[in-house]
Amino acid sequence: MRRSPLVFVIVALLLGIAVAGGFYYHYRTSPRFALHQMASALIQRDYKEFYTYLDLNSILSHLMKETGKDLIPPQIPEGDYLGQLGWKMGRKFAQNLLPRLLESFENNLQSLVNKYLDTLTTEDLLALEGAVALAEIDRHGDVAQATLKFPQGGQLRLTMSRVPNGTWQVVSVNYEDLKRLVKTELF
Repeated sequence: MRRSPLVFVIVALLLGIAVAGGFYYHYRTSPRFALHQMASALIQRDYKEFYTYLDLNSILSHLMKETGKDLIPPQIPEGDYLGQLGWKMGRKFAQNLLPRLLESFENNLQSLVNKYLDTLTTEDLLALEGAVALAEIDRHGDVAQATLKFPQGGQLRLTMSRVPNGTWQVVSVNYEDLKRLVKTELF
């Protein structure tokens, strides 16, 4: 008994839909999807959606730690008691000041970032979207390292983490890349 070609077409169509659904589900739960959503939110100027993909507290605390490394002096000679005392006092001062500075800075950070994002041109946003599409993503479980390479040169390395609801958030930005970006964009 010969089967109708219609049965084979239907089975192939259902199999194709199942495979496409599996790929789509895998894509929606990937760090690349979160990066695409962030870029889309920026293009649409939907900052509330953009910030859902950022963990600002983690980003700020990471940047504070990295900034502190720039403040650590080279080796202080063994007999330089004044230098050692100054370094210890500065470290103690920074330990008390930085958390307070972080709290006050958090309140103004979103408005500062929004002002910068408002200055981005369509060309800048399209370059960002292209960088997201070509991002190198190295995923290990619930943590991913994403490297965005921009056409005009430079890169931005991000660390992303999966949150309990299954989406991905940026939890840290490479300090050296951010320093370079700030120097080229703002100065």
